[in-house]
Amino acid sequence: MLLFVFLSILFFSSSTLSLNQEGLYLQQIKLSLSDPDSALSSWSDRDTTPCSWSGIKCDPTTSSITSIDLSSSNLAGPFPTLLCRLQNLTSLSFSNNSINSTLPLDISTCQNLQHLDLSQNLLTGTLPHTLADLPNLRYLDLTGNNFSGDIPDSFARFQKLEVISLVYNLMDGIIPPFLGNITTLRMLNLSYNPFTAGRVPPEFGNLTNLETLWLTQCNLIGEIPDSLGRLKKLKDLDLALNNLVGSIPGSLTELTSVVQIELYNNSLTGGLPRGMGKLTELKRLDASMNHLTGWIPDELCQLPLESLNLYENSFTGTLPPSIADSPNLYELRLFQNGLTGELPQNLGKNAPLRWLDVSNNHLTGQIPASLCENGELEEILMISNSFAGQIPESFSQCRSLTRVRLGCNRLSGEVPAGLWGLPHVSLLDLINNSFSGPISKTIASAANLSELIIDMNNFDGNIPEEIGFLANLTELSGSENRFNGSLPGSIVNLKELGSLDLHGNALSGDLPDGVNSWKKMNELNLASNAFSGKIPDGIGGMSLLNYLDLSNNRLSGKIPIGLQNLKLNKLNLSNNRLSGEIPQLFAKEMYKSSFTGNPGLCGDIEGLCDGRGGGRGIGYAWSMRSIFALAVFLLVFGVVWFYFKYRNFKKATAVDKSKWTLMSFHNLGFSEYEILDCLDEDNVIGSGSSGKVYKVVLSNGETVAVKKLWGGQKKQGGDVDVEKGQVIQDNGFDAEVATLSKIRHKNIVKLWCCCTTRDCNLLVYEYMSNGSLGDLLHGSKGGLLDWPTSSHLTNILMVCHFAELKVNYFDTLDAEYAYTLRVNEKSDIYSFGVVILELVTGKRPVDPDYGEKDLVKWVCTTLDLKGVDHVIDPRLDSCFKEEICKVLNIGILCTSPLPINRPSMRRVVKMLQEIGGDNQSKTAKKDGKLTPYYFEDASDHGSVA
Repeated sequence: MLLFVFLSILFFSSSTLSLNQEGLYLQQIKLSLSDPDSALSSWSDRDTTPCSWSGIKCDPTTSSITSIDLSSSNLAGPFPTLLCRLQNLTSLSFSNNSINSTLPLDISTCQNLQHLDLSQNLLTGTLPHTLADLPNLRYLDLTGNNFSGDIPDSFARFQKLEVISLVYNLMDGIIPPFLGNITTLRMLNLSYNPFTAGRVPPEFGNLTNLETLWLTQCNLIGEIPDSLGRLKKLKDLDLALNNLVGSIPGSLTELTSVVQIELYNNSLTGGLPRGMGKLTELKRLDASMNHLTGWIPDELCQLPLESLNLYENSFTGTLPPSIADSPNLYELRLFQNGLTGELPQNLGKNAPLRWLDVSNNHLTGQIPASLCENGELEEILMISNSFAGQIPESFSQCRSLTRVRLGCNRLSGEVPAGLWGLPHVSLLDLINNSFSGPISKTIASAANLSELIIDMNNFDGNIPEEIGFLANLTELSGSENRFNGSLPGSIVNLKELGSLDLHGNALSGDLPDGVNSWKKMNELNLASNAFSGKIPDGIGGMSLLNYLDLSNNRLSGKIPIGLQNLKLNKLNLSNNRLSGEIPQLFAKEMYKSSFTGNPGLCGDIEGLCDGRGGGRGIGYAWSMRSIFALAVFLLVFGVVWFYFKYRNFKKATAVDKSKWTLMSFHNLGFSEYEILDCLDEDNVIGSGSSGKVYKVVLSNGETVAVKKLWGGQKKQGGDVDVEKGQVIQDNGFDAEVATLSKIRHKNIVKLWCCCTTRDCNLLVYEYMSNGSLGDLLHGSKGGLLDWPTSSHLTNILMVCHFAELKVNYFDTLDAEYAYTLRVNEKSDIYSFGVVILELVTGKRPVDPDYGEKDLVKWVCTTLDLKGVDHVIDPRLDSCFKEEICKVLNIGILCTSPLPINRPSMRRVVKMLQEIGGDNQSKTAKKDGKLTPYYFEDASDHGSVA
């Protein structure tokens, strides 16, 4: 037995000792790294050399290690400088791992290193200046890390460097001119870094071997230097997403090798330079989102272009017919310009055209029938032009189509039957034309259709039963047509339907049973038809419904009691034949216009019964008079009582109460004076730049929340008496507050009343002691911001679903609301943006640490002065930094000072879903580029009807 143990020890020792020195180094490196996926399991100490190990390559003669490639191995830990003891190591790649900490200065001991790829890791700190001491280094890729500070001056000493990529870091110095001294460079990629604002260094014109120059989103200002025209070998020039001004220099037409030019999203002016015909290798040009003018040159369109993007400029004139002769053209986006004339009638005949967007121009003529001749057309967007004639019959066979937007033109005739049923189309928009005929039964084949928008045409006939087969349909909008007959019973099968608008047709018959299956319905508008019968009881089960308009029909019977279960922003049942009692929740003066024109309806609203109903009507009138008299008595008594009680009240403790005006929206058990008495600092529960929020416990035991907004009744466009320093009263203010009081939505607490004076406004809300959004985010018992950081992105997406909770949260209101009291979608977007910023930063919307700022201003200021690391909540896992930064950008978009710049909520949700999508790679690619090629849905820019 002892002999067996001795022999085992001897065998193990000899096997370990058989591994050469380089293998022993790698064994030590293996121990220093975290390897959860066992990527290094083949690194066995029983081998004599490491040459057979995963990721290792050796010289076949000397068995010395020459290359290590451990890309995408899920390794973590600091950079192992022990690798530099491998004397013949020339290539090293740790791309797409979790190598962290800083890159050590002794990296310079890897003297034979020619290729170093540490992209997509977690490295921080400044770039080590000793990198320039690697005499043979040709390839340096540090993309997708967290390096910051300046590019070291020593980099000017590189003698052989051909590729340097610092994309997606936090470099915040200037782009140094001395990089123009590295004349061996073939690729210089500094994109997506928050560099200090500066110009494109003219010295870059010295890089005559350069083939790729990517300076996307580098905070560049000034003009494009003429010296770039000297880069005769340049194939790819990307200066997009900067603040460049001036004209495109004519010297760029000397780039005879260039294949791709990206200049989009700058502030360039003037026309495209003359001489572009010399760019014989040019295939892709994107100069969109600038201020360019003039005609699109014919010499440009004669080039063998694959992609031409000139949208959101001010180009005029016609599109040169020569563009249709380009044999490889797959993308043409020219929307939002001033183009006139006709499209070339052979466009798409000679090329595999996939994306065409010419929306928002002044184009005329017919739609070219050849657009889908090669069978690859996916998107055709032509809205807001003056196209005439019919839709080409050839579109019926274009099975590759996914989006069709032809709205707001002068098109006519019947829609080709096959177009209705194309299997991959998700959006069919034909709004505001002169189309006629019925919806074809072939629509049953449109399995992917989610939005059908055909308003303001001359469509007629019945809505086909086959419409109920469209399981993915979310929006059906066919208002102001000539549809007749009844709604098909199958329409209740559309479980995903969120909006149904068929107002202004000649539809008749009963409303279908089973409408309670529309669980996602948000808007139902069937006004101005000839529907009869009763309002279905099931309508009260549509829990998400907040817009209901059934006015101007022939509906009869009673109003379903279940309507009271809904939180409606709009309710209109006027001009029907309804009868009976109005449900108690709606029996209020503010809803009177919702029920007028129904002679049989009665309720506690004066004037609805028109004197009908005999003694019953008299009894209501007597009750109303009694209530009014009692109210007058109580008002007089209250005024007298308060006068004697508070006539000696010190002015310093409150504003002059005699100047307050009360506007109530419900029966109140309190007066404005009781509210005013409680507005002291002890009752403050929140504050913001627009005012403060108070918790007020009333004498009857009820609790309300009072939002005190500064600024009185000032409005945009309001009149001001400059001499007296007063704001002239604006009668529109009362109308705005009355509108706010009518809102019924589960997200919004009840507005009891409004008190106004010249200096400020008070909004008195229902108080919610639990369930506030503030508690959800920052609650002491575990708000969202205290949940595990690994699910933080999930938390952000969960905020989208908080519509089921009633919230009482005031500090996220935008400046427009505080100034005008106008509540609209853009105010909601701003509030949602603040919530996103709270989740990303871990901070509250207002805090003494901000000084006079709020969270939005603090984020913007801190980003400019200190960078993104000082904004993101340090509790968040840094491996999700890319996704977190994207969410932060969405929050900043939503809180834009100009409401018009804020995205729609649909767009916000789409952006959040894209961040969380499984199919989104960490670095988007197009045409071989590492940097994203502007993946914004361009059609959304040009396709808003």
